Amino acid sequence: MNQQQLEQVVRSVVQELVTETMVTAKPEVAAGSIKPVDKKTDNTGSEINIDVPDISAVNLIETLLVENPVNRDAYMELKRANPARLGVGRAGPRQNTATLLRFRADHAASMDSVLNDVPEKTIEELGFLSVKSAAENKAVYLMDPGIGRVFEPDTAKLIKEKCKNAPKVQIIVSDGLSSISVENNIRDVIPALLQGLKVNNMEVGTNIFVKFGRVGIMDAVTEILNPEVTILFIGERPGLVTNESLSCYMTYKGYPGMPENMRTVVSNIYKEGTSPSEAGAHIAGIAKKMIDNKASGMDLKL
Repeated sequence: MNQQQLEQVVRSVVQELVTETMVTAKPEVAAGSIKPVDKKTDNTGSEINIDVPDISAVNLIETLLVENPVNRDAYMELKRANPARLGVGRAGPRQNTATLLRFRADHAASMDSVLNDVPEKTIEELGFLSVKSAAENKAVYLMDPGIGRVFEPDTAKLIKEKCKNAPKVQIIVSDGLSSISVENNIRDVIPALLQGLKVNNMEVGTNIFVKFGRVGIMDAVTEILNPEVTILFIGERPGLVTNESLSCYMTYKGYPGMPENMRTVVSNIYKEGTSPSEAGAHIAGIAKKMIDNKASGMDLKL
């Protein structure tokens, strides 16, 4: 089979499966709204002209691939109440082609979120002091969770020199395991948080961005700067439903090695979960309660 015949087979198969997927989709996700992928080149630099729809743009919640359901309306009601992959149909004992390719596409998006970095431009726009954990690179960071919880001595010294000491509230942002979640949400959550803290007359320290950080890095910052409340926004481990979910961890007078049950957590911050602006305001309220009650985690009654 030559290159031209192969391209024709790929076009036919993908067009067929996307058309099949679109049969029950809402008008806004109909095939006409699905944009073709960019043109690619082969290893000789020659253009490969394969224009196929982007299957990842299909709204799975509004798409039913089960053939001849007994009660379509009940099935769709269940799908809209749950983000899990329901009603995807099958081909014999296996997934059908559309389901399998969508799984592969969502898995690739999750991998990209883990392996990519938060753009430097985003950090600059926010005006955060940018530092790095003791992890030398992404590979080391992923292989050794502990190294993302500490700083090299020179970095700790830089933080002490550049940042305000002993503020009421210290804000930290870290890429964690999802750069996309930080990129997509942090511009909305930080202004809402700062406004809420200002209303409650809580002094904020120097905002810090930590590359290759784990949750425990907030304790290292707390040890260096001595804030009362430490707030860390970090990218959640991405799944196949979303790679955009951001989490917030909060401690009152934290310290390295503190029990995990002493952390207060607000998770699922993104457009389909808790909206970033709403989360920012809510987190500011929790910070006020922490200071008033001198507690966090299981000791704090919300």
